[in-house]
Parts: sequence; structure tokens; C-alpha cells
Amino acid sequence: MSMRFLGATCIFLLSVLSIFGQSHSENYIKGKIVEKENHNPVEFINIGLFTVKDSSLYKGAVTNENGEFNFEGIENGNYYLQVSCVGFETFTIPDITVNTRLGQIDIGLKSIRVANMLLHDVIISAEKSIQNNSIDRKVYNVDKDVFSQSGSVSDILQNIPSVSVDIDGTVSMRGTTNITFLINGKPSTLLNKNSAMALQQIPSANIERIEIITNPSAKYKPDGTGGMINIVLKKQKQEGFNGMILANAGNGNRYSTSLSLNYNTGKLNIYGNYGLRQYNSNRLYTDYRISRDSLLEIKNIYNSNSDYSSEPVSHIINLGVEYQVNDKNKFEISGNTGFDSGHRLQNTFSSWMDSRGTVTSEYITNRIKDESEMEWEINTLFEHLFKKEGHVLQFELNLSAYDETEDNHYTDNYTIPVKQETLSRVLIKKRGPKAEFYAEYTLPVNETTDFEAGYVLDVFKDKLLYLGEDFDNNLNLWLKDLNKSNEFICTQNIHALYTTFSHSFDRFSFLAGLRAEQALINSNLITLDSIVPNNYFKLYPTIHLAYELGDNQELQLNYSKRVKRPDSDELNPFPEYSDPRNMESGNPLVKPEQIHSLEFGCHLRKEKYSIIPTVYYRYKYDAFTEIRTYVNDTILLTSFTNLSTSQAIGTELIVSANLVRIANINISGNGYYSIIDASNIGYSNNKTAFSWDTKVNANINLTKSILCQLNGFYRSKRISAQGTSDPSYHVNLGFRQELMSNKASLILTVSDVFNSLDRVYYIDTPELYQKSTRKRDSRIIYFGFTYNFGKTAKKDKQELDFDDTL
Repeated sequence: MSMRFLGATCIFLLSVLSIFGQSHSENYIKGKIVEKENHNPVEFINIGLFTVKDSSLYKGAVTNENGEFNFEGIENGNYYLQVSCVGFETFTIPDITVNTRLGQIDIGLKSIRVANMLLHDVIISAEKSIQNNSIDRKVYNVDKDVFSQSGSVSDILQNIPSVSVDIDGTVSMRGTTNITFLINGKPSTLLNKNSAMALQQIPSANIERIEIITNPSAKYKPDGTGGMINIVLKKQKQEGFNGMILANAGNGNRYSTSLSLNYNTGKLNIYGNYGLRQYNSNRLYTDYRISRDSLLEIKNIYNSNSDYSSEPVSHIINLGVEYQVNDKNKFEISGNTGFDSGHRLQNTFSSWMDSRGTVTSEYITNRIKDESEMEWEINTLFEHLFKKEGHVLQFELNLSAYDETEDNHYTDNYTIPVKQETLSRVLIKKRGPKAEFYAEYTLPVNETTDFEAGYVLDVFKDKLLYLGEDFDNNLNLWLKDLNKSNEFICTQNIHALYTTFSHSFDRFSFLAGLRAEQALINSNLITLDSIVPNNYFKLYPTIHLAYELGDNQELQLNYSKRVKRPDSDELNPFPEYSDPRNMESGNPLVKPEQIHSLEFGCHLRKEKYSIIPTVYYRYKYDAFTEIRTYVNDTILLTSFTNLSTSQAIGTELIVSANLVRIANINISGNGYYSIIDASNIGYSNNKTAFSWDTKVNANINLTKSILCQLNGFYRSKRISAQGTSDPSYHVNLGFRQELMSNKASLILTVSDVFNSLDRVYYIDTPELYQKSTRKRDSRIIYFGFTYNFGKTAKKDKQELDFDDTL
């Protein structure tokens, strides 16, 4: 029996007993709750009816599938309503008087806003679903995922519709890796540089929920082709002192632990959490290349096999204080810091052959890499509530910085021809400050009309330093390698003004927005004493249309113009060597990628199931792409450039169902047809392909206290400007046993049960053929224990979390 069913049953029984216990059965309070952004009815919203005299809970209710609620048999008196739900902002409806003359009260239509920051928890609740899906938004409640106790954010993302994660931890939405990541509704230094690596280091036990928005409104930054992923950190709100501690141990010297605490006096709430994670990452790489000349004759053949091991350790701390100055003003200050360190050992066997197949060179490269990264950020928020409900003025200032160091040492031992070993090293330092300021104003014009406006300033400065050295055996000293040494500074100032306007009448509603941005970007090539400006002014319109068909059916049409801006690495023209024979470089002249995103969908909601079919179309011009070419006979260069255009048209289907009260299942499938026009970089014919993926997430209650979770994922072949990648799949399995009246639990998870997760990538051009493979020991087993202490609210069932990124 699910927690949602138990919660709803208790609330129902409380209401029934209350009705029979008094004589005013004719008195009632009713109303309807809709989402403020699109005026759609919202199911499973918690409604608490409190007495004004002592603020005690008088009755509880949950909205039905039409967003409606009803309290019957209300005694005469003064009351107020508290409206809350995970994923939405809590609000209060005051001054409700029930008497003989005013015994039947209809409060009408009330709007609830999707939360940008972590939400207030309430003790009365129906059990929340692991997934709350709509046409353009998915909310994934992480604490209901069994695998959330042992894994990372990257692992959790694998379970969310529209999202997939490859062997390297790279996240994609509906086939595109161009995504904006937010933490608590705002950009974060924790995800500033290498988001794939960062997502694998953040313990998922520190996360409250993850929100996926495929077509955000103009209020949000337009960055990201696929939309945005908002990671909401835990921030407990229960009164008194509360906490949770968990510990996990896995095979291959993997372990993690997390501690969450909060102290709430009502006006003052102090909260914090700490997460520690060590994970063993053993991988195997292969790389096979054929290089051809202008006459398509083979020049040489390269083959390598590589294995590496590392045990990175990450620490993440989140602290915050909320102070409710009075009923109208709130102040909050919070901060995050993260520290990662790792030691990596890699051995690569390489051989070169000429066109006749004769081995001309053979050697083993030993690589030792020590790396560390530290990030910190401080966020301050002031919010003023005007007299009218929903009338809000908010100011926010965020300051952050990061400091990253990577120290690489290489030793080449030659067997063909036999010669003295060669030594080289590359030191990489990346650092920079960042500041963001937000001024946001919300005005509810009336019950059906809202107006929002705001200003955003985003400023950052990145400094990249590369120092390459080679050891001279004759001189017995290290000499600077000018080809591997450089200094680069990138500064970016973005000023943005936005406004949105929403209105609803009858069954139709719309949300229109416009965002104007002035970007001032400078690439300072210090090594060459050159500055390359890249300034532009752009408008980003958005429109969201919704129409209720009745009988729990809704149509929605959304459009947004979006952008992908090159980051510092993609602008830096100086090469960065991943090893002595592979390097990457950026392009300071690369243009921002512009995207037109359109989606049309239908949402069918029934008591036991929900179906969401969606059709979407993306048109990109100046699209980013990687190009691989040989700069000489031995070094392969990966660089960035703009494509002419890229298009994708696809369809997505999400089905959620509750089966015979003991199981619920979520199935999603996504298929799209891609067209890439790379004529501007020398490819005359368009590349086309149909790609698809599907995933299944099933929760089965084996007993009242034992939950089994099964996740499966399959991704088909993909295309790029120069090549393709093979299909991949994996299956995860986990169990959770509740203990001590649900205050504690034991968890067992197995990631990638069949050890099938890998990546095979091909490049096939007239000058270069390449086949590369990557494989990780991805069958990972975790055993964990969780304990909740203090004055905790009713705990939702956790869900299992799998470590299934490569």
C-alpha cells in the first residue's frame, strides 16, 4: 500500500470523523487550485484548515484531479487555509469566517506558483509521486528514489523522462547535450565548468528534487537548446531540531556519507548538510585511426589501448539561514562550497604502422595526474510581500568563485625503435570570480492576469594558465614547451531585462514573455597580446498556450528562442593536451548558437494513469560542433566551429500508471529525426538519421516495508557532423527495507546489472577514419543505512539511486 494512499486515507477519515462530531453539517469551504504559470488544475495539493485562535490543524484535504477541494461540516469560527505541495510555493489564505449567515464559502480559483527555491515542508501530506510530469515540465522527487541514498546526481538523472547520461557522464535532453544547469533556481559555481564531472561528484542524498523544463519562459536565462535542469538542495523546514544521517559502502573501495541538520524556531530557520563521496573509476579505452592524404591514400595507421584508475574524493557543504522579519519581509543567506581531489594513473600502449602495415613506432605512455578543484558561493535574498496575494518584490545577490588545478606527468618508453625514455609535464590552472544580481517584480493584476518583470546582471572572469615542459636528457633539466604553454583570460558581462504577461479566460490561457540581452565578451590572448571582442544584442521571445479540453485533458503549445554561448574553453584558441598526442583548442571567433524550440503536447489524466504525448521541433543556426583533424602525422586536434544549420523533429511519450496498489510504473520513449547541414565546413551532403531512446522505472512494494525498484534504459545510434555512435543500454536493480517505524532504512543497489554500459564512437571522413571505445567497470553494488532523528515530519519513501555513469 503506497504512502500516498495511506496519507489520503488518514485525511479522509479525519474529515469524516470531524463531520460526524458536530452539528453544523451544512457549513462548507470549497475552492480550486491551479498552477499560476499556465492555470492548469493541480492534483494532490495539500490543503490545511487551521483555527485562528490557536493555529491548530482543524481539517486536512487533498485536491482531486480537477484541482478541487471541499471541507464539509465546519463549526462556526475563524479559520485560515494553508496551501502547499512539494514542487510548489506554500501560501496562506487568511480571514475565513464561518457562521450561520456565512456558512457556505466558495473561495474560488487560487493560483499556486512552481517553486524556484526549495519549498516549505508540511506535516499533512498525501504521498508525493516519484515523478510529477506535465507537457513541458518534469519534477523528480529524489528522496523517493531508492538509489538516491548511494549515488550521485548524474545517476538520478538517468531515471527522468527526456534525460539520458552517457559513459562519460555527459547529460542530454531529447538528444542534445546543450543544457542549462541550475542549483536552487540559479546558475551555480558547482556546475560552472565541467558539469558532467560535477554531477558525478554531488551526492544525490543532498538533493530534494530535480526539475526539468524543456521550454522555460523569458524569466529564465535562454541558455540551453534542450532547456534547463534545476537541482534543488535539501533545506528542512520542520520546527525544532531535526536531522538525517546516512552511510553507504560499495565494491571497489567506494563509499559515501551524508548528514543533514536543521533548527527552526518559526521565525528563524538554520539548516545545513554535508556530503562525502569516494568512487573508484576504472576504465578501458581503445583508439584505432587511419589517416589518408589528399589522394585518399593511407598515410599511417594508429592503434592504442589504455587503462586507467582513479579514486576521486568530493566534499560538499551547504549552509543557510532564513529569517522571517515579519509577515511581509523575509531575508535569507546561504552558501555552498565543494572540494574535489583525485589521483589518476593511466597506461597506454600505442603503435604506428605505415601504409604497408609495417610497425614504425611502438611505445608505452605512463600518465600520472593529480587534480583538485574548489568552488564556493554565497547567496543573499530579500523578499517583500505586498498586501495583495502574489504581489512580490525580490532582490538577490550571488557571489562565487572557483579554483582548479591539474598536474599531468607523462613518461614515454619506446620499444620500436629502442631509445631513451622521454618525459613531459603539463600544469593547468583555471580560476575565476562570478557575480549575479537579480531584481524581480511580480504583480497579480487580477485572478486571471499576472505581470512579471526583472533585471539580471551576470558577470564573470575566467583565467586559464597552461605550462608545458619537456625534460632534456642531455642538459638534465626541464625546458618550457612554447606549444603547450599559454595564458588566456575571458570576461563576460550580460545585462538582461525581461517581462512576462499571463492571462486566462474560460478554458484558454497563455503566458507571453520577452527577454532582451546585451552580451559583452572579450577573449584576451595574453600570450599573443591580442584581444578578440565578441559582443551582441539579442531578443529572446517565449510563448506558452494552453487549452483545457475537459475530462482531465489539456493541450499545450510552447515556443522559445534559446542560445548556447561558448564557454572559456571553447573560446580559448591555445591547445590543451589531454595527452602528448591528443589536444583540444577553442575558437575566439565562434558565434553563439541560436535555437528556435517548439513543442506541442496533450496531457490525459485519469485516476490510475497519466499519458503525455508530445511533438517537438528544434531549428539551430550557427550550431556548435567538434571537428577532428590531424595537425601533423601524430597529433589529433579536436576544435570547435559553427555549422550552417541543424534540425531535429521528434516525438516523446510518457506513461505513468499505478498497478493494483502495490506497484507504479513510468515508461517514456523519445524518437527524433536529425538533419545536419555542414556545407560551410566542407561537407556537401546533409547528414540524416533517426534516433530513439526509451526507459522504464518500476517501483514494486514486495511487502509493507520492502520496496523493489527496477530501472532500464536503451539509447539507439546517434549522428554528429563527422560520424556516429553505437547504441547502448543498462539495467539497475535496488531494494529498500524500512525499519524502526520508518525512521531508518536499509538499502541495497546494483547498477548496470549486466555490465553493458559503454560507448563506441566513429569518425568517417575522407582524411580520417577513427573508432574509439570506452568501457567502465560499471556493475557497482552499494549497501547503505539511513536514520532520521528529531521532530521529523512524515517521511516519504526513498527511492533507489544507481551509479550508472561511465
